Amino acid sequence: MRRLILSTALAAALVGPVPEHAGAQPARGAPAALERARDTMANRFRDTKLTGDPDRDFAEMLIASYEETLFLAKTQLDYGGDRQLREIAQKIQDEQQAKIDALKQWQVRSREAGYKPQPNQTPSGEGPLDRRAQTAPTQSQPASPPTAEKATPPAPPSNAPLVAGTVKKVDEGAGKVTLDHETIPNIGMDAMTMAYKVQDPALLKGLKPGERVRFSADRVNGSIAVTRIQKAK
Repeated sequence: MRRLILSTALAAALVGPVPEHAGAQPARGAPAALERARDTMANRFRDTKLTGDPDRDFAEMLIASYEETLFLAKTQLDYGGDRQLREIAQKIQDEQQAKIDALKQWQVRSREAGYKPQPNQTPSGEGPLDRRAQTAPTQSQPASPPTAEKATPPAPPSNAPLVAGTVKKVDEGAGKVTLDHETIPNIGMDAMTMAYKVQDPALLKGLKPGERVRFSADRVNGSIAVTRIQKAK
């Protein structure tokens, strides 16, 4: 018995005192939970079935986005220890669930037989870009015999305004320029940073990132293209 006590005391001396924070190790289930969250988020959008109705598809994909964010927030609340991140996760849970509920209520209303859009609401599938696409020439129209005149890119419409922007990137090989620009009113494009094809590759000559420019953009053969660009004075 005495020998057993001495052996236990010697082992304790070799190991040393147990640190106070030994019980604060990350939960063993955290890695598996985060892997589930990652895989679920990656697969959710891929498996979402689109109906072709822009309103219904927007609501369905937005619900999926909010639910996956909730799933990730719950994982943080279950396993995370950082106070600031836990507060963010809790705020996500409080706010996103209300948004999900509102979207699902809309889904239920929109399927009812007597459902009517809000007053002055644009019917689904008839947004600004849809209307412009309907007025543009369709591919099904019989093509006229090619002429030298048609081979020349069409001149920019007279109503295409000049818009202020800043060059972010020039890709002469792809015939594209990335612009941080103001609203483009004639095509209903909000202010944003976006890469655009240029109607004529010569428009890219001399452009450099960081330069302020004024440019016009319009729909050319069914897609948006920069039709004119000049350095701002």
